[in-house]
Amino acid sequence: MRKKPGEELVIRPNKSQLKRESDALQNLGEQLTRATASDIKKCDLPDHLLAAIAEYQRLPNKHGAQRRQMQFIGKVMRDLDETTIERIHAQLNRNVEMEKRRFQRIEALRDSLINSDGDVVTSVLNAHPQLDAQIVNQLVRQARKEQEEDFAPTASRKLFRYLRETLDV
Repeated sequence: MRKKPGEELVIRPNKSQLKRESDALQNLGEQLTRATASDIKKCDLPDHLLAAIAEYQRLPNKHGAQRRQMQFIGKVMRDLDETTIERIHAQLNRNVEMEKRRFQRIEALRDSLINSDGDVVTSVLNAHPQLDAQIVNQLVRQARKEQEEDFAPTASRKLFRYLRETLDV
């Protein structure tokens, strides 16, 4: 194709690029359907997208109803401008990163409880009065015993779960 004088050459994205962009938007829509209500609220979504997500969550997963609704959510997302999509994506990823850091802090706290002496347990219990001292001490003892005897870390997992549910770290 030759460019005529005074005419600009318009480069359109190819079919594969359009498909990748469409899939990316549908994946973002899928993330939105799995997000919590508070995360969705932080994203400040347009009303028609909120309605489509609410409809998806209401539908049963029979006969492809959710799959069709997911495709509709992808179509609604394609109608949004690029800045809105970037803002939604950034907000969802920010929430994921915050949750990862919280997870890592709880893991570190659990490991310090198991691998340290009783003074650390006491200081953690003093710093977090919402923790039940009896449960924490029992789980720490069981986790230490499992470590010594090379058993599966069942008590360690229970301790992590208890800390995650109880603490707002």
